Amino acid sequence: MVTRAEASGLLSPKYRAASLALMSAVAMASYNNLSVTAALPAIGDDLGRVALLPWVVTVELVAAAIAVLAIGPFIDGAGVRRAFRITVVAFLASSTMCAVVPSMELLIVARVLQGLASGALIGTALTSIGLVFDDAVRPWAYALMSSVWGIMGIGGPAVAAVLVSTMGWRAVFAANLPVAAVAAAVGWSRLPATARAASEPFDRRGFLVLSALTVVLLVAMSYLEWYSIVLVAAGAVLVVLYVGHARRDRSPIVRLYHIAASRWRHIHLVGVLAVSGGTGASVFLPLYLKAARGSSVAFAAFAVVWPTLGWSVSAWVSGKLQQHLRAQTVTVIGSWFMAVGAVGATVAAGVEAPVAVLLAAFVCAGWGIGTVSTATLALLQGRADVQEMGRVSSAHHFIRSLGFAYGAAVAGLVMFWVVERRTGDAELVRGLLSETQAVVDSTVAGAVASAYTWSLGAMAVLSVLTVPAALALARGRDRSG
Repeated sequence: MVTRAEASGLLSPKYRAASLALMSAVAMASYNNLSVTAALPAIGDDLGRVALLPWVVTVELVAAAIAVLAIGPFIDGAGVRRAFRITVVAFLASSTMCAVVPSMELLIVARVLQGLASGALIGTALTSIGLVFDDAVRPWAYALMSSVWGIMGIGGPAVAAVLVSTMGWRAVFAANLPVAAVAAAVGWSRLPATARAASEPFDRRGFLVLSALTVVLLVAMSYLEWYSIVLVAAGAVLVVLYVGHARRDRSPIVRLYHIAASRWRHIHLVGVLAVSGGTGASVFLPLYLKAARGSSVAFAAFAVVWPTLGWSVSAWVSGKLQQHLRAQTVTVIGSWFMAVGAVGATVAAGVEAPVAVLLAAFVCAGWGIGTVSTATLALLQGRADVQEMGRVSSAHHFIRSLGFAYGAAVAGLVMFWVVERRTGDAELVRGLLSETQAVVDSTVAGAVASAYTWSLGAMAVLSVLTVPAALALARGRDRSG
C-alpha cells in the first residue's frame, strides 16, 4: 500500500498537473481496451461473422503498436503537450465511428483508426513518465498509472455489462466520448510544452517497413493457410530490409541498439512474453463463459475484471518491493506468478472446474503481469538518457503492443480453428451468444470449451517462458545507473 508521503509526492505542486493529465489518458485507453473485450459476445451476436471477432481486438492492438512507432520521435521533436492534444481529439473521432458502423468489416476498419489514436495516447503517457518524474518518484508514477488502469478495469467491464444488457454494444463505444472529453479538459494544458531544441526528421521509410512487417506477421499468425508460409518469408525479407536501413539512416524510427543491446533485449523479451500470454488468455474469457458455460452477458462481461484486479494491486506491491529489491529480482517474482496462474487457468478450464477457480487463476496471472510490467518499465527508463527517452520508451511499448496483438491473434487462431474442426462452421457459435437462444447446442458448446482450453494451453507456454527470460535478466550485469 502506498504511503501518504509517496502519494503526496505524485500530487505535489511539482507533479500534480502532469499526474492528473496522465491519469486521464490512461483511464481513457484502459476503458476502451477492456470494455470492448467484454462486449465481444454481443458484437458477434448482432453483426455476425463470428470468426472475425478476434480482429476486433487484434487490429486495434497492432494499430496501437504502429502508432507508438511514430509518437516517440514526434514527442522528442514537438513535446508531449502537442502530442496529447492531437491524440485525444483523434480518439474522440474514431470512437464515434465505432459506435455507428453497420457491419463487422466496417467495425474492424474503425477499430484500426481507434487503435492508432489509443496507441499514440498511451505512448505519450508512457514517455511523459520518463520525462516528467524524477527517478525516486518514477516507480510510484508507474504504480499510479497501473492503479488507474486497474480501477477502470474494474469499473469499465461493469459499465460495459450494464450498457450491453440495457442499451446494446454500441453504447460501449459511445461511452468513450464523455471519458475522452473529460481527459481533454483535464490534460489539455497540463503537460510540458517544451521539446528538444534540435528535432530529427521523421523516418518515413523505416516507419513504412516496420508497419508492413507488423501487418504481414499478424495476418500470417491469424490463419493456418498455405499463404502463411509466404507471409512469414515476406516478413523475413522486411526484417532484412529494415536492418539495412537502420544501419544506414542517421535517425531510424527504431534504433537497432534500442532493441538488441544487452541492456535492453532481456527487458523487451520479458515484457512481450508476459503481455502476450496474459492477453491471449483473457481476451476470449467472456466469449467462453457465455458460449460454453452459459453465463449471462453481464457476468461474462464483468469477468475480465479479475485479471485486471490482480494487475493493478500488484503494481503497487511491485513499487514497494523495488524499494528493497532490485527491479530484476521483482521481475523474477512476477514471472512465477504468471506461470502458475496461466497453467492453473488451463487446468481449470480443461477439467471444467468451478468458474470461481478459473477466475482465481486469472487473478494470479494478472498479478504476475502487473509485477513484471511495472518492474521492467522502471528498469528500462532508469537506464535511458533523457535525450533518447522518447525513442527507448516507444521501442519498448511497440514490442509490448505486438505482444498484446499477437497473443490475441494466436489465441483466436487456436480457438476458432478447433471450433471449425469440431463443428464444421465457426458461425454456429453465434447461436450460443444470443440471449434468445432457447435450446443450447451441446456439441457447439463443448467445441467452444475444448477450443478455449487449447487456446489457454498455448498462452500458458508463453507465460511459462517468462520465467527463464526473467532469470536471464536477473543474471545480467546491472546497468541501471
